[in-house]
Parts: sequence; C-alpha cells; structure tokens
Amino acid sequence: MLNLELIRGGKQPLYQQIVEHIKTQISNGRLPANTRLPTVRKMASSLGVTRLTVQNAYGELQADGWVEATVGRGTFVSPAVQRITMLPSIGQYLTPDNAINDMIELDQVIGVRSMALAIPDSSLFPTELLWQELSHLQPQANDLMCYGPILGDAALRVEVVQMLAAVAITAVPEDLLITSGTLQAVSLATQAITEPGDNVLVDAPTFLGMLNVLKAQRLNPIHIPYDEDGPDLEAFEVALRTQNPRFYYAIPNFHNPTGYSMSVERRQAVLQLTRQHNCMILEDDIYGQLAYDGTPLPTFKSQDAYNQVIYVSGFSKVLMPGLRVGYVVMPPRLRTRLQSLKRATDLCSPIFIQRALANFLRRGGLKQHLKRVLPIYRDRRNTLMSALRENMPSTVTWSHPTGGYSSWVTLPRYFATGELYRQSLQQGFAFTPGEAYQINDASHEFMRLCFANLSSAGIRAGVTMLGNLIKHQINTGGRSSDWMPVV
Repeated sequence: MLNLELIRGGKQPLYQQIVEHIKTQISNGRLPANTRLPTVRKMASSLGVTRLTVQNAYGELQADGWVEATVGRGTFVSPAVQRITMLPSIGQYLTPDNAINDMIELDQVIGVRSMALAIPDSSLFPTELLWQELSHLQPQANDLMCYGPILGDAALRVEVVQMLAAVAITAVPEDLLITSGTLQAVSLATQAITEPGDNVLVDAPTFLGMLNVLKAQRLNPIHIPYDEDGPDLEAFEVALRTQNPRFYYAIPNFHNPTGYSMSVERRQAVLQLTRQHNCMILEDDIYGQLAYDGTPLPTFKSQDAYNQVIYVSGFSKVLMPGLRVGYVVMPPRLRTRLQSLKRATDLCSPIFIQRALANFLRRGGLKQHLKRVLPIYRDRRNTLMSALRENMPSTVTWSHPTGGYSSWVTLPRYFATGELYRQSLQQGFAFTPGEAYQINDASHEFMRLCFANLSSAGIRAGVTMLGNLIKHQINTGGRSSDWMPVV
C-alpha cells in the first residue's frame, strides 16, 4: 500500500492530494512503469475516503497519461511516462535557445503539467473544420502542391487584408508577404533592415525567439526596462540617442512574457521618439486577437503615417502552431529586399495549407473559433490569478494580463528561480524561469506562467505545488534542493 498522508480540511481536495502523491512517486522512480496501483476499494479503505474520491484521482491520472486502466486487470503506471530524471539536460543551461528546446521537449513528455509554452490548447483546435477545407481542395491538389507565388497565396492575402482593416490597418494584398510562421516573419524583417553588428532595441524582458534571432544574425540587443505601461521612456530616449539602433522590437498588445499592454501615452511617445531618431519599429502582434477584457489598444501600424513600422503577425496563437502561417506587412521601400530574403530562405511557403486557411477565414471560421475559445482562456486566466492569490506568499507579485497567454511573476529579491525550476520539474511541473531571458543580474527573480494549455484543475494543482516550493525556499534560504512537500 502507498505511504500517503492526507491533509484533511485543507484547501487542496483529497482526490487532488492523492493525484499529486502518486505523480511524485512516479516521477522519483518509486513507482516504476507497469506497477499495479491498489484497487479503488483497498485505497479508499486504507485512506479513510470514499471510493468516489479514489475514482476521481485515478481518473485524472489516467486522463493525464500517468496510468492506464484495463477492465478486469486494474490500474497500472503507464510505461509511456518519461520521468524528468530521464532527461538530464532539461534545466541545465538556462539560455534563450536552451530554454525553448526545454519547453518543446517537455511538452512531449507524458505526465508533465507545463505552463512553460505560450500555446493554445490542442483539444480546442478547429481541426475538423480545417480538415474539411483541406478535403474540399482535393480536385486542385496537383496545382496547389507546386511552388507558389513568393508573396504567398493570393486568396489568403485578400482575407488577411480584410482582417487588418478591422483593426484600422490599411493594406493591399501586394503589401503582404506570407511566411512560414510569425518567427520567420520576425527573422526576415530583422535581416531586411540590419547588418551584422548593428544595435537593436528590445524590451527587458522580451520574446525568447527574438533573442535567438538577434544572436543568429550577430546583432546586439539593447535592453530597455519594461513595466506595466511599456518601455522606460528615459532609457528609451537615451538608447536612441547614444546607440544608433536600427529598430525597436515591440509587442505592444499582450506582451510576451509579461502579459502587459503598452499604454496609449507610451505608444504615442515611442512613435514620436523613434521618428525623431530615424529608428524603425518591428511590431509583433501575434497575440492581438486574444483579448479577454475589452478591445486591444490601437497598434503602432494603424498610426503609422511615415511607413516606419513593419507589422508581423500570424495564426499560431489564435488557431494552431502547426499551421506555420505568418505574414509581414511590408513598407514600400523594403518589398524587394524582403522578397529576396524569403526566396533565399525557402522559395515560398506551402500554398496548399494557405488556400485551406483562406477558405476557413472567408467562411468566418476564425471568428467562430475565437467566440468559442476566448471565454475558456479567460476562465483559465482568472483561475491562475485566483490560484496565485491563494497560494503565493505576500512577497510574490504578478501581472494581470488582459489578453494573450502569459503572466509574469516577480519573486523576492535574490530568489533562485533556476533552482525552483529544477525542483518543480522533479514533481512534473514546468514554467519558464527568468534566467532564460538573460536581462541582467535580477533575471533570477522572475518566471513566466502560461495558462492557455492547461485545464483549470491543472493550473490550480501546479500553482499549489509551486507555492509550497517557493515558501519552503524563502523559509530556508534555498538551502535544500531535494525537499518534497507532504501530499
């Protein structure tokens, strides 16, 4: 029988305590693959709980892939579960590129609750509708499987232009370059306006993928402090005056990783300052349609009277990452350069999926999808906020995002989120540690929590465990790296 002590009358339901205990035992190897768990009756009798409590616990473990149940045989630890201890490289090197590798690898590990990746919930993907659109294209399949226009599918560009008009961005189909995901759009735009050795203004913190782009293109990031209203204007103006940056990379709506949205006043000041110093803006609006509380503020591009803004976005966050469809709204003077870079990179992006997406958009599929999923993501955001309030000590603060997928958590000064990250991984929970953003010596005081890809129950369980670890590390000064909470 499992050695399990339940805390009765606590905030965490009894079934959830059973779940967390069994996950811990599996993660640390005490319950190897194919181990048979006690029957529901025996477990309930041993713990003094109802059979329904144990059934709920076993049901959640099975749903999350930790155990397998067979009628007549019982419940067994799943042989497919990969313990974090079997992935020794995870969490070892907290650099932007390694952090992204960690996130993607952890997302494939069965039984890990991950709040590390800012991605939509795959169970909510409009897969059936998109599959129908793909099926309708079968008569045209031969043509659509050939090389396509360098700018991308004309039908998709028409639909995107209409989407942009809805947020006051004026464009024509010839202004658009379809890319293989938004990150490629960011990379191509960066390459189009820089030379190796140039300086680029970025927020502190900013999107990890952008830091990797700058490194790959041998560019120098100039970090500007960022708060709930946007970049620090004094530091921003000094950097513009002294560093001669080629552009400022901005995520004004639902910033990644902080979740903040830049205020109207900061947006106006940024536009004015960059114009004065002949500095372009690369605006990444990948989260712009994921608003939970009201309407997003106007984009830089919608106020761009001087063609100083390169606007990029895509469909990875609002629909599904596997589409790999992004786009650039090209300023006239950069059209030739961007098309040449796109051609040199991959000739063109696949037309088949673009045409299916165009038809999906034309039939109102995206609007219907957002109408369905935004309330779900809003509820998960609210669950995260309440779970943080209930479980975090008073010295911990966090952002309250009005859209997007991320909240930025600030821990006590000199806190070691790297150690916290490794401890939480051992208990099957992942987040993004601040060290990965390599802002400055204070990076270790932060972490990013992404809420879209976990159920409300998963969010509560993860934050409860995280709160226990943080309290313990605060109380002990982080001396113990192998502490395990009593669940």
